Amino acid sequence: MKNCGKHGNHLGIFLGLVFILCFLWYWIHPVQQQFHLQFLESAFFGFNGMNMRSFVLGLIQSYVYGYIFHGVWCISCRLSGCSKHK
Repeated sequence: MKNCGKHGNHLGIFLGLVFILCFLWYWIHPVQQQFHLQFLESAFFGFNGMNMRSFVLGLIQSYVYGYIFHGVWCISCRLSGCSKHK
């Protein structure tokens, strides 16, 4: 549990970079843009188009999702007994 914050930060940064790539991919490869936009709108709260407000909200949420996913992972490992530190 000691490294949960550190790994959560790394996962958050990774998911933020993936979000930036997905956001840019909308403009770089304009195929099925409506599907791409619907996916982003359903995955991120407050996302309502390809504008700066949606970009910032999506980036913040991607970073927070990294901590959430890693926190759930740490808790499930702790409960299942797969953790090294008991």
